[in-house]
Amino acid sequence: MELSKYYREKGIPTCLHETLNELILQVTIKKPKNVLEIGTAVGISGSAMLFTSDDLFLTTIEKDEDSYNTAKNTFIEFGFSNRVKQYFGDAGDIVRFLEGPYDFIFLDGAKARYYDYLPDLKRILASNGVLFADNVLFRGFIDGGVKYDHRDNTIVRNMRAFLNELIEDDNYICSIYEKGDGILVAYKK
Repeated sequence: MELSKYYREKGIPTCLHETLNELILQVTIKKPKNVLEIGTAVGISGSAMLFTSDDLFLTTIEKDEDSYNTAKNTFIEFGFSNRVKQYFGDAGDIVRFLEGPYDFIFLDGAKARYYDYLPDLKRILASNGVLFADNVLFRGFIDGGVKYDHRDNTIVRNMRAFLNELIEDDNYICSIYEKGDGILVAYKK
């Protein structure tokens, strides 16, 4: 948690404390073997998930080269490099080629792209798998409680479409939590 705080203070996006706690809780409950993370940042959330079980293998995608390299060092420092497959590049380009299945997907990449990723995430998420998405209430803009600038229109529109599609899909049981910047936990039947 201290490492996460350190990077946040440097302006590097890492999970908020309460989001990271919920992520660790959900991974601990689910006990996944094969996890996909979109948005590695510097490897804090990935490492937190890896700490929950020696049987967990993490596939993670990051498009920022500095963050990718820092994450690589984080995984080495914690002794996780043999349980991590890192991809450098745009998640939209990479996720379409992944085969899965993944027992757990942690979605924390480009917020405006969540909806674009969704068809592939549904395809590669195993039955009885969990999709955990961060920032789904995006600063209070998504539920209409807070006014937003025109520049946020794409994020708001796409995030609402992402949430609506999952909530309306009978193959998923979804809960949205007002922790951090909003968390979606979607269980695939």
